[in-house]
Amino acid sequence: MPALLSLLIFLFPFLTPSQPTDSGQRMATGHLPVVVADQAGTVHLTFGQDSTIYYANTNGQPGSFSPPVAVASLHGLVTTAKRGPQIAATDSYVVITVVNKIGDLFAYTLDRRAGKWSGAIRLNDVPDVAKEGFQAVASASSSTFHAAWLDLRGNGQNKIVGTTSTDGGRTWAANRIIYQSPGGSVCECCRVSVAARNNDVYVQFRNWLDGSRDLYLAHSSDGGRTYPSVQKLGIGTWQLAGCPMDGGGLALTPSGNPTTVWRRENTLYTCQPGKPETPLATGQNVTLASGPAGNVMAWDENGTVWLQHGSNVPVALGKGKMPSLALSGKSTVCVWEADGQIMKEAIAVKK
Repeated sequence: MPALLSLLIFLFPFLTPSQPTDSGQRMATGHLPVVVADQAGTVHLTFGQDSTIYYANTNGQPGSFSPPVAVASLHGLVTTAKRGPQIAATDSYVVITVVNKIGDLFAYTLDRRAGKWSGAIRLNDVPDVAKEGFQAVASASSSTFHAAWLDLRGNGQNKIVGTTSTDGGRTWAANRIIYQSPGGSVCECCRVSVAARNNDVYVQFRNWLDGSRDLYLAHSSDGGRTYPSVQKLGIGTWQLAGCPMDGGGLALTPSGNPTTVWRRENTLYTCQPGKPETPLATGQNVTLASGPAGNVMAWDENGTVWLQHGSNVPVALGKGKMPSLALSGKSTVCVWEADGQIMKEAIAVKK
């Protein structure tokens, strides 16, 4: 049980968190499911299985997904350690980004009006540089999408590189270096997160400076053309010789402010840029979604997936790991992986 929960129970014994019940519903066989909600509340899902990329949506019913369909097959598709397919969606387009084992990053785009997926479109304009496989994509407006990833170009050191599409993912701009660590490399095995709205684009990543592996946030206010603001998140630091393989989560509140969640040692924190971090729980693989009813977080610890709304007591969803969250109306949709199976749960969100 997370240490923070033990403290809560000691102080407020009636706030007892639920125990794991394996209540999640199995959807399909696969790995690393990711969900996102569009502005209308439709939840879009992607995951990988062997070399195949799958997609499903809820069609307005938060807990009920359509049967997953195969988008494409990609030789060497990577689906391990949060390196799986990523997804972003608007009223007009759905974009899924994936990486293969040689280090190339591809996008597949669905024109929702035409109902047809594009072929693979390579995002990295230098070949074979995304070998670590960590990447993310987010929508900023109806047809604008931003992608970012760990990239080895130039000097063989990992840096944060990004690109933008303004036509629904069908074409992508020349790559730009978002951040290059003065220490040589950013953390090489932690996921990247992207959140965007209109001209504001935020990229969260774990840095590697002076032996510390802390979370940083880059901000562009000109639609991803420049990133003049890059700041460390939180006050504390994590001196670590190796990589924790845990990059955290990022979301924009309804007012457009970034909120972050991430791990330091065995503690999970939530933090807004420029403010001290607040302990959340113990665990790993924490993720975040934000909406009118507040923030919802999910993570896994010792093989159990937990979900927490705001400051409420966490709820155990079931056995598994690597959760992903989307908010749709008054419901939270959580998906995760359990023994090679895609699991889901829809939970009502109360203010």
